[in-house]
Parts: sequence; C-alpha cells; structure tokens
Amino acid sequence: MIDEYDKDYFLLSCDLCGITEDGPFATFMESVKYKKDNPDQWKSLFLKNPYDGKSKWHDVCAGCFPKTPMAKWKYIPTSKRSRAMRKEKASESLTNIANQIARTINKRRNSL
Repeated sequence: MIDEYDKDYFLLSCDLCGITEDGPFATFMESVKYKKDNPDQWKSLFLKNPYDGKSKWHDVCAGCFPKTPMAKWKYIPTSKRSRAMRKEKASESLTNIANQIARTINKRRNSL
C-alpha cells in the first residue's frame, strides 16, 4: 500500500509482510511510477479478502508474491492465445479474399 505521512511524503509497503521500500516519495504518483518501473520487485494484485469476501488492490513485494494464488498462474504468450490466433487467421483470410478480388478485377480489366 502507499501511505501518506504528515502530508509531506509517501511510503510504499507490502500489504502482506509490511516491508517498506526505501523512500520516501514526494508524491503518490512518484511512488506508483516507482512500482511500475520495478515490476520484478513490486506487483499490484487484485486479491479477495477471505474474511469479508471483498476484493481490493494489494501492493506485494517480490518475497511475498510466490505466496499468492496468482504466482501459480502460467503466463501465456500472446502468440499462443487462441483469440490472437483467431484474429490472425481472420486477417489472413480477409487478405486472401481481397487478393482474389483484385486478381479477378485485373483479369476482367485486361480482357476488355
């Protein structure tokens, strides 16, 4: 979480273990930028609270990330995703259809 202290500075800390990143940060957005620039050290996860059943955002350090359910998810590259493959096939088929139409038009034009 990113906490504000004395309206002067912000600290980035892990919501699971409480470890705090070296700081402080002058603004909230500066701490968010730091988190985005260091994806190997910090993750933002939308996790469900087992006590009240509500989901909310958590800032998690690299040490706690393997303890979360999302650590077990496998990353599927874009080239392997079925939706991406369908779009590629659709664009290929559209290109083939367009090329066939162009060839037919050119044949008819040449025959005139």
